[in-house]
Amino acid sequence: MKILYPIIAVLLSGITFIPLQEVKVISSYCYLYVEPSFTSEKVFDGSEPLVILHGEELTVLEDDGQSDFILVSYSDNYDGYVYRYYISSNTSQTVYPVFNGSIRRESMLYDIDRKPTNIILKQGQQVYIYSGYDDDEGCTAVTVVLEDGELYNGYVLTKDIAPNGISPLLIAGITIIVACVTVILSLILIKKVKKKK
Repeated sequence: MKILYPIIAVLLSGITFIPLQEVKVISSYCYLYVEPSFTSEKVFDGSEPLVILHGEELTVLEDDGQSDFILVSYSDNYDGYVYRYYISSNTSQTVYPVFNGSIRRESMLYDIDRKPTNIILKQGQQVYIYSGYDDDEGCTAVTVVLEDGELYNGYVLTKDIAPNGISPLLIAGITIIVACVTVILSLILIKKVKKKK
């Protein structure tokens, strides 16, 4: 049974990479970090943080399958950690994610720093929500397929996303049913209290 735990962990972790695998950046750009965290110091190129642009290649050095960050090498001169969802396997066939949401209305795609891009997503376009969905958040991190077939990671306004499996009508229906049951139970309880008096 203990042998199955690592296998299950790898399957549940989603995207995993192997050492020396070539990958490419699928966000507008990304940074390398000294430690596996967004709060870590960035890897610098001279006096400026190193910026790796969309489509540029990296080499995987280490991926434990547990962390959201992967140790990579960039042009054999820089090593650092990159966010797992900002890269994709560089193969002849692009592997698309299983989409779990769609765009409700025409919406702008924002880059990883939540700055506007010139990419407009059309109503009904499928997206992969990879960091969870919270309707209290202003923006949601998504992966989309661009018109040329490339994957691209960025942000979309949360109000413009419809996650699969969550129907506004279903939510409204459940709310109405719960309210009706509460009113009926309250009336029954009030009648019982009046009878006792």
